[in-house]
Amino acid sequence: MQSKELRREISQLRSAVDRVSSRTKSLEDRVESLDTAANDHSDLITTLERDVQQIKKDMKIFSDRSEDLEARSRRCNLRITRIQEKREAGKNPTDFVAKLLQETLGLEKEPLLDICHRTLRERPQEDQPPRAFVVRFHYYREKEAILRKAATATDPTTSHGDRIRVFPDYTQAVAKQRAAFRDVKCMLRGCDGVKYGLWYPSVLRITTADGKRHSFTDPGEAKDFVLRNVAKQSG
Repeated sequence: MQSKELRREISQLRSAVDRVSSRTKSLEDRVESLDTAANDHSDLITTLERDVQQIKKDMKIFSDRSEDLEARSRRCNLRITRIQEKREAGKNPTDFVAKLLQETLGLEKEPLLDICHRTLRERPQEDQPPRAFVVRFHYYREKEAILRKAATATDPTTSHGDRIRVFPDYTQAVAKQRAAFRDVKCMLRGCDGVKYGLWYPSVLRITTADGKRHSFTDPGEAKDFVLRNVAKQSG
């Protein structure tokens, strides 16, 4: 009887072991499947990350090309500010601005303009600044000459009393980069013997009193340089 009972218990134990082995095998298969899926997902994530990086590079290239094309399209443009609204009413805007530039800047003849219009935004209220004129010149050299003439003129004023200002027509990105140097330029205005200029697109060049030249593309670095090496000497 004991032998029979022992065989029965051994049989039950074997059955239990077989069931555990079966479950273990099932778990091993599931773990292997999960491991394979995890590896596949890891490979997929790696591929996606690589694709995203490539897309970022491509977007940067396209953005730079777009910026360059826009800048080139504005190469012959100028912006004229402070001309009161409706001054050109009933007149051809291009002819109006050409004559205004000749009279205000004392030019020998009217410049040849391709097109001229106010900036494309809502007309301002009476107590708001007028919209600027965007002017496209036919000749690049003529545009540059007028820009220099306006820069050296003493408070150019039209026959209607508008004290105009003439600026290059920069893209939004370039204008933002150049505006970042505004504080540094204000600091430099009070420094004796120092010459400076903001070159296109946004490079600040400083010539110190000893004749040494320095160039900066980062406003923060330029400000630190002025505080350490220029402002102290002038003070």
